[in-house]
Amino acid sequence: MPSDLGFSDRVLALMDVEVMVVALDGRVVYANERSRHLAGLKPGQEAFRDFADYWIVEPQDVAVTLRRLGGGSSWQALSLRRRSGGSAGEVAALRGRGLLMTTADGPVVHVLIVEDAGRGRQFDEHRQLIRKLNKELAHRQGMERTLTDLLATQKRLHRELVHRVKNNLMLLVSLVTVGKRRCDTETSRWQFDQLEQRILSVAKTHQLLDREHDTDSVAGDRLLREIGEELARSLAPPTVTLSCDLAPLRLHISQATPLALIVNELATNAIKHAFPDGRQGRLTLRLAAEGDDRFAVTVADDGIGVADAKPAWRGAGSGIVRALVGQLEGTLTQIPGDGTTWLLTFKPKPGTDREDD
Repeated sequence: MPSDLGFSDRVLALMDVEVMVVALDGRVVYANERSRHLAGLKPGQEAFRDFADYWIVEPQDVAVTLRRLGGGSSWQALSLRRRSGGSAGEVAALRGRGLLMTTADGPVVHVLIVEDAGRGRQFDEHRQLIRKLNKELAHRQGMERTLTDLLATQKRLHRELVHRVKNNLMLLVSLVTVGKRRCDTETSRWQFDQLEQRILSVAKTHQLLDREHDTDSVAGDRLLREIGEELARSLAPPTVTLSCDLAPLRLHISQATPLALIVNELATNAIKHAFPDGRQGRLTLRLAAEGDDRFAVTVADDGIGVADAKPAWRGAGSGIVRALVGQLEGTLTQIPGDGTTWLLTFKPKPGTDREDD
């Protein structure tokens, strides 16, 4: 053992950090009390003499590591896994440097290895932080899974509700149809026709929701086209044709239902009053985006016009239509010209826009 150690052994033994002096061939020439304790040695028991008895390291790596540390006078960080003792298997944060020791054979380079307590504490803090973050991440992932499941359940229940409402509306249409067949006057049959078409307009909205497996919005062009085709099939005489110019815009369900009813009311009145005495003509439905923040719906006919229509036709823009326009917070305007043209503009709810191509 180098003679220098005799003078410092008692001081080194009192240190609360691990201190070890190792020859370049792997012999441990000194290990203080803390090093021996961490290695599982009892007080007074002879210290291990081989570097590999303290640390789990491949034999070929011992010489490489010691030569690297002994080749400089600056501290170099290293981490080694303990081989024995109560802390066996744990990774220790260390630092080492070359140390020129005076021996009986003269000055010889050794390696001084010291426990890097500060870096060890940082590792512990980092491990604790990582453990805490992993626990928090697992908790948040669990919450996310729960919320995802709840959202899926809510959507499923909403779709079931849409499906049931659609079926109930169609049942109601069937009951109205039965009542219409029992009517013996033209006026009462027409009133049943109007009621039937109003219910069908609402039902069309729910049919589209059910068909598209959506609960929030519907394709506005499909909705208005289906309403127009149903009116043409059930109410319009052969002399009146339907024309549609509908942009692919989506409508929020809260706006789709009142819009369907408005279009139904205006188109129904046009079919009934704009083409008297078998007059030929065209009913046109349009849907377009007006600027960046408004939708425009047009219901137009090339019939006799409001001025020449019967009093019932003059009431088309009042009553139920006015209430529904108010629900949309929109504006309904009659456009001057041949026939009758109604222009409805309103601001779509956020989240509704053009359909995906």
